[in-house]
Amino acid sequence: MARIVKVGAGGGEIDWHEALKDLRADDVLFLAPGFYELPQGITLTDITIKGTGSSPDDTTILGYVSISEDSRYVTLENLCINTNTDHNSLFVPVEANSYLTLRNCVIKGVGTDTAALAANGKVTLELYSTKIENGSVSMFANADFRIEMNDSLIDYPSNEYCALALEGKGTAIINNSRVKGSINTFLKTNCELDINNSRVDYILLHGQTWMNMLNSQILSKDDSCLYISDDCWCNIVNSTFAGGVYIDKNTHVIMQNGTLNRMIVVDNAKITMTGSRVLAHADFQDQVKADATRVSFCGDGTYEYFLALSGHAKLHGRDLILNANNSELAVQDDAQFNTNVLASDRPNMEIECNKKPNVRIYGLHWTAKRK
Repeated sequence: MARIVKVGAGGGEIDWHEALKDLRADDVLFLAPGFYELPQGITLTDITIKGTGSSPDDTTILGYVSISEDSRYVTLENLCINTNTDHNSLFVPVEANSYLTLRNCVIKGVGTDTAALAANGKVTLELYSTKIENGSVSMFANADFRIEMNDSLIDYPSNEYCALALEGKGTAIINNSRVKGSINTFLKTNCELDINNSRVDYILLHGQTWMNMLNSQILSKDDSCLYISDDCWCNIVNSTFAGGVYIDKNTHVIMQNGTLNRMIVVDNAKITMTGSRVLAHADFQDQVKADATRVSFCGDGTYEYFLALSGHAKLHGRDLILNANNSELAVQDDAQFNTNVLASDRPNMEIECNKKPNVRIYGLHWTAKRK
């Protein structure tokens, strides 16, 4: 039978260590504001722990917490877990099949490659109004996960480690949240990643990842703020990218109403763009197949070419806008460019090409030139 256990130093409350000695399945622990030490950590089974302070930091557990192999659920609410040793602040073992729910919590890591929250087993992880600081959330190779992250923050902008690592298999749903750092999937990853109304610094996708992105922003201005590789499929709607999008290997990308600074697409990648804008530079290479409808390809003077095709790349366009802004357009090697143009900043556009029949542009007067 479930019990409510009040822990603290006031009247009617029991001591923290006494409470730990007598934990039972389905207990609900109410922790009074203060610091609760776990120098040797603790393993929890079927339990709910709630802080009763006005903010999570008012009730701090100094130590690290693991979920037991046979735990059905663990719920933490309105408290802070702060490990001061090189341990995972929260850990789910490979044998687990459990729910882990965090509501209005702060989880602090130690700023190393040791994840703040790590899972190897089967887990449904729910993060509601929760902050992960100075460490990553990591699903490892054996993980079978479902992540639901709402109104939450992962704050780990490291140059060495990712903020949200998704290996293993599963689904991650990120809503109305902020990830300071990168979201990574890996060669052996097999997952669905849904990002809605959120902001991320970087996204690096590998393996077999299906990503749906809606009304979101990638904030880094680096060349690969979004990197899509291997056999990934991406559906991107109404999202913006401050830096460069790099797409390679066997990926498939659909982008609708997107705005990006620059993009490079290589290998056997396929991309379909609708109602989008490329502000500085677009480059299609190798065996790429691209389809663009009502897309603006623009230059900003930073790059020699605002639009370049090479190798055997093919770009089929409909109702494009071509604004060179003192940059050039090139269709080189055996690449093909076939489109009609709605508008351009040049009444007559010169195109670098060595095979004039590979270029068909309607609605714009153009001439071929060799570099």
